[in-house]
This record gives sequence, C-alpha cells and structure tokens, in this order.
Amino acid sequence: NLEETIQLNREALSLRPCGHPRRGSSLINLAYALSIRYARTGLEDELNESIQLNKEALTLHQSGHIHRGLSLSNLANALDDRFRRTGSVDDLEEMIRHHREALTLRPKGHPEHGSSLNNLSNALIARYRLRSSNDDLEETIRLDREALALHPSGHSLRGMSLNNLAYALSHRYHPEESGSETVLEEALQLYREALVFLPSGHAHRGLSLNNFA
Repeated sequence: NLEETIQLNREALSLRPCGHPRRGSSLINLAYALSIRYARTGLEDELNESIQLNKEALTLHQSGHIHRGLSLSNLANALDDRFRRTGSVDDLEEMIRHHREALTLRPKGHPEHGSSLNNLSNALIARYRLRSSNDDLEETIRLDREALALHPSGHSLRGMSLNNLAYALSHRYHPEESGSETVLEEALQLYREALVFLPSGHAHRGLSLNNFA
C-alpha cells in the first residue's frame, strides 16, 4: 500500500533527525515513494517535496559516499519530471550536471553504467531540442552508441537503446547535406529493430512507431 509506505517513511524520517547516520537513507526512501505517488496523481506539491528531500539527501552523501551515485540519479530524475512539467531550463541544467557526475561514479563495468548513459543522453537531447547545439547532439549519439553496445539482443533495455539512438540520428539528418542519406538509413534500420523488441502492448511501442513513421 503506497499510502502506508509514505506514512511509515515519514515516521522513520522523524526518528532520524539531522546528524543521524541513517537520515540520508530515510530521505531517499520517502522521496522515492512520493515520486511514485506523483506519477499517479500529478500533484506538483508531491514532486517538489520529493526534489527537496533528494536535495537534502545529496548534501548528506558527499563525494566518496556509497550512496552518492544513487542520490545524484534520483535527484536528476525528479528534476526531469519537473522540467517536463514546467520547462524550467534551470532544472534541465541541474539535471545534466547531476547525471554527468553520476556517470563518473558508474564507470564501465558498473551495473548501473548503461542506465546512467541513457539518463545523460536523454537530458542532452532535451537540451538539444531547446538550443540546437551540435555538441549536445553528437555527445548524445556517442552515449547512445555506448549504451546500445551494453544491451545486446535479449537485453531488456535493447529496445529502448535502439529507439534512443535512432531518434538522435534522425536529428543529424539534413537533406541538403552530403552523406545524410546514410544517417537516415541507419536511423530507419534501428527503428525497425527496436519495434521487434517493443511488441504490441509495450509502453514505448507507440512512441517508437510514431518516430519511425
């Protein structure tokens, strides 16, 4: 029961005041539960509280702390939700900074390396759509290629990685430029493969079909 989970996490946090060694964990737990409820209710107050709790957790998880990568990722994801809601460029810039640092803490071989690659590439393509910076687009493509290499056939995230790379490549296509046809053909082939891994009923199939079309 989500409501009970939130209530219990609030009580646990109240028992771990500033200075308690486990306060950071309680902040993360409550923030995560609130983010789930926000996804269901869309209430902005819950999203803002989740962000504030994640910000406090991050201050407690300084460089070298075992949970810093998790705190960075959680805060960046919550900021992403608010950016999608409000379009705040400040939230987008902060999100990118946190995803960059999280990626440095999750190098090749880390179980969350692929997820961090996807998170940063998604943030950069969002900024590209605002500013049309070629640097953001090229970095997005590089990150998406690396993520795809980590998600071979049969991996649960392969469909998403194929779709992300195809989407980024489609923005590199310019009909008037020599060689653009090759870029477009690669994007189309990636979309075709993505649809194999995103069968009917999959949450991302509609998006992939729309982009492919």
